[in-house]
Amino acid sequence: MRKSSSLPSDFISDRGPARYFHGRKQILSDFRKLLEYSTQNKWGTTFLIQGPPGAGKTALLYECEKMAREKRWKTAEINPPALWDPDVLCYFLGRKKAPKVVGGSVQIGTKGIANAELEIKWSQLTILKKLQSIRKPLLLKLDEAQTLGTVNAPPPGQAGTTANVLKAIHNGELGRPVILMAGGLGTTANTFGSLGISRFLPEGLVELGALRKEAERAVILDWLTKDGGVKEDPTAWIDAIVKETHGWPQHILSYVKPALDQLRADKSVMTAEGLNAVLEVGREARSAYYKQRTQGFPEEERQSLAKPFSDIPIGESAQLSKIMSSLTQDYSQDKAETLFRRAVEKGIIDERNGRYVIPIPSMHDWLVSKYARI
Repeated sequence: MRKSSSLPSDFISDRGPARYFHGRKQILSDFRKLLEYSTQNKWGTTFLIQGPPGAGKTALLYECEKMAREKRWKTAEINPPALWDPDVLCYFLGRKKAPKVVGGSVQIGTKGIANAELEIKWSQLTILKKLQSIRKPLLLKLDEAQTLGTVNAPPPGQAGTTANVLKAIHNGELGRPVILMAGGLGTTANTFGSLGISRFLPEGLVELGALRKEAERAVILDWLTKDGGVKEDPTAWIDAIVKETHGWPQHILSYVKPALDQLRADKSVMTAEGLNAVLEVGREARSAYYKQRTQGFPEEERQSLAKPFSDIPIGESAQLSKIMSSLTQDYSQDKAETLFRRAVEKGIIDERNGRYVIPIPSMHDWLVSKYARI
């Protein structure tokens, strides 16, 4: 079996915009309508895309952002501190720092509870004023938004500012078309809930999963023909690859990269030997991705997480009570709850209508076959 590792492909990032984007038509249609309604009514809200790692959230965020720019919206990619720090917001909006109010009612940086409270109120007011001052409709893009509940949580005293800023945007209270478009793992909606945003428009909360088969095949076809230079019928290669990728955009790239390498080595001729090499390298890359996702979980923890899913068919879910019953056989109640929470935060386990699933089918198979039967 021949591998073409001596001929590395051009760098293909699994983050950011997708080179070939297909599918997600209903989501894009809903977002287009939201832009149009917001423009016409000087309104705004939150548009949240959440889902497991590798589902293509960042690529979809980019497509929505591109659509907003085409409709002449101003767009700005922000990070969480922009929701409570006026200077950070101004930086992302491409504006000068927010002016400091001194000598009157507020002195930023002085000690004392009263001054601290005034500074917080100043921050909130300044952020809202800045958002209202943008002449064009404004789209704020916040990726990895689940970190608002963990490593990028508001600092002490600023949770209220963050909640009030989010509320003003979410409820369309700015008198301007302002949309916060956020993307994150499956815990993101809960993070927003902890900050007072618990209800979304039906079209405003997207639970992203795998690509539909036709979109998955279209993406692979584009890679093989446009980048791989394939002239013959690629159906056999596409059929073989989709059996491995399960509609998962990150996995598609795991197989596309070795496919391009192999096609370069074979001068764009598709051979059975070449396909076997592609599948072998793709599986190795897929396994490497799973190891990366489970980094920080010792082997015994992986075994404990795999056991409750050992008799669950791939892609199907389990009740929380079953998972916790299994985990508490290995750990105390507190440690079991902590392990479960970490697995959810990492995207290893995802919630689906009150039940829990290992969201990537081939990762389910990998975790169970490698750890549940030790």
